[in-house]
Amino acid sequence: MSKKRPGGHPARAGQSEDAAAARRAEAAALRQQELARERSRRVLLVSAAVVVVLALVAVVVVLVVRQGDDTTTEGATPPSATAPDGGYLLAGDAAPGAPTLDVWLDYQCPFCADFEAAAGDDLQELAASGQARVVVHTLSFLDENLGNDSSTRAAQGAAAADVQGRFAEYSEEVFARQPGRAGNDGAEGDGYTDEQLRAAAQAAGVGDLDAWEQAVADDTHLGYVRRVQASMADAGVEGTPTVQLTPDGGETRALETGQLLGADAGAYLREQVARATEAAAS
Repeated sequence: MSKKRPGGHPARAGQSEDAAAARRAEAAALRQQELARERSRRVLLVSAAVVVVLALVAVVVVLVVRQGDDTTTEGATPPSATAPDGGYLLAGDAAPGAPTLDVWLDYQCPFCADFEAAAGDDLQELAASGQARVVVHTLSFLDENLGNDSSTRAAQGAAAADVQGRFAEYSEEVFARQPGRAGNDGAEGDGYTDEQLRAAAQAAGVGDLDAWEQAVADDTHLGYVRRVQASMADAGVEGTPTVQLTPDGGETRALETGQLLGADAGAYLREQVARATEAAAS
């Protein structure tokens, strides 16, 4: 009978070692695969995080741009404006030596509506007859005071109306529709509806209402409206209505507000213009 030698059969031992080595190799390969998958997951997570960050940055950029648009002063200047931030020059050829009247109004100002009703025709007559150079500045500071955007929208409508040669007529119609004014619905601060401003443009004789409406909707003249508002402080204007008179070659002075709001506002304006003209001629 044969006896089993210690250590087993040499061939079988070699096979066992080969199998163990193969298993170790397979395990190592599996670990490498797992590590590779882990690296891939990390890359995906990092990439996703980068995408999220970039998306947030894009949102911030858009918000900043939009906020910038809320204060832009870029916009078309209407044809009757005396400068990119100037008022509207009423129709007429000023005679030599005629003074300049700068009229500052806000479409939501009830006192401005009173002044327009009392002296609006006189201003147009002074300009048309050449007795004075009349410039009307449309402000919008009451939007902030009243918490709406009606002054800005109404002023944009004025610019769009001026493109069609109907600025003065439009202003008259807007003031006549001012909320809270006698015979009108609403109260001060309610603001104008888009329909009210469109009705004012139509009543003013704006021929192409679609073009007018599109200009307002597109903010075509928004930058101009803001430039005019920004010029208020430099002009020394603190409220509305304000009328400044500048004799030919003379110094600018503000006319008395109490007189402007009186029943004889038109007569007061004509008197002041006549005196300024006489003083310039002497």
